[in-house]
Amino acid sequence: MKISEKTNLYDLMDAFECKWVDVTFKDGSVKHVFTFDTTFLEDNDIGDAIVYNTTGSIDYGDDLYLKDITDITLSNKQHR
Repeated sequence: MKISEKTNLYDLMDAFECKWVDVTFKDGSVKHVFTFDTTFLEDNDIGDAIVYNTTGSIDYGDDLYLKDITDITLSNKQHR
């Protein structure tokens, strides 16, 4: 899914909640993560974000801000 300033967090969660994804950043780097929640602009000073981790847990996570992302896709990588 292409990410833009018009991207809706609810659409992202419908597509990717509790799934492993590959996130492509504006600098071209890619990060393999597990997404499980969202953070809205109203809740922080930076912007809308997805909450992720690299373990598959739903107990903790860090934010990836949509303003830094160009694309999110379901991952086909193996998970440990």
